[in-house]
Amino acid sequence: MNILFGGKAFLRLWDVLSPAFQEHSLDVAEDEEIPSKLPWADIFVIRPMTIDKDILKYGAKLKLVQQWGVGVEGLNVEDCTEAGVYACNIPSRGTGNAEGVAEIAILHMMLLARRYHRAKEKLQEGKVFTPPGVTLWGKRACVIGLGNLGHCVVERLKGLGMSVTGVNRTHREEFSQWGVDTFYSLAEMEKALAGCRFVILALALTPETYHSIAEPFFQSMDRDAFFINVARGDIVVREAFDKALQNKWIAGAGFDVFWKEPPEITDPILNHPLVTTTPHIGGVTDASLNGAIDFIVKNVQRVALGEEPYSCLNSRDLQRKKTL
Repeated sequence: MNILFGGKAFLRLWDVLSPAFQEHSLDVAEDEEIPSKLPWADIFVIRPMTIDKDILKYGAKLKLVQQWGVGVEGLNVEDCTEAGVYACNIPSRGTGNAEGVAEIAILHMMLLARRYHRAKEKLQEGKVFTPPGVTLWGKRACVIGLGNLGHCVVERLKGLGMSVTGVNRTHREEFSQWGVDTFYSLAEMEKALAGCRFVILALALTPETYHSIAEPFFQSMDRDAFFINVARGDIVVREAFDKALQNKWIAGAGFDVFWKEPPEITDPILNHPLVTTTPHIGGVTDASLNGAIDFIVKNVQRVALGEEPYSCLNSRDLQRKKTL
């Protein structure tokens, strides 16, 4: 199979990609090279980028567009279906992605709870045993979004001795088995926040969740609670967050995702004493790299054999299209 990787970022992984796909022909395309290189490709592996009919029209023999990662905000699945092309992402749980992102959520919780910025200042002043912090043990956390990522977060919170309130669009029986003590629907989200010292956002970005975290949400949080976003920046209304921080509706916040990525280096959020930030590295780990490669290798093999790939986002629509 001819496999085209979209973006020079994949060149940094070439030493790992080449042996993994040694039975196939590989190439990399910069954005401006896609129109000339895509006609060659059977499979197009993409980073977060826009893929729609204007790109797909160049893929004369294209069989699969494979997202490298979980989020598919830029991948127009309907256009893939219209072109007769499989559209797939990488499932987060079991590939190292959700596991890594859950760990970065815990990192932000700990940094905020132990007042890391202030602790560094005290140490540089030659002082120890200060500032006092907050233990996670014995506290209640609210996890908003109980998909694969939320599941991984809940597991880790329970291991730290925390109580968990879960929020999700629909209820499933297995939530209690994971360790969710109390459940609320998304429509009741603001009611779920009372008594929660930590609030972790783990929702997928959809038209329904876009800007769903607004002023009423932050006003409903306890004043000593911390907000952690490891989901997507655009789920949160930026102006509402800034107001919450300024008015001390919340005690602090941690972000691994932003409204614009990368954020402007002058963005005050990056140096705010009550905010911890990381450069969207939750899913950037050894485990997630190996998990992504292993998963894509399997999908390439399935497509080569004429079988439907795993984690296909347009399976039913393609089947329906074939019967018309």
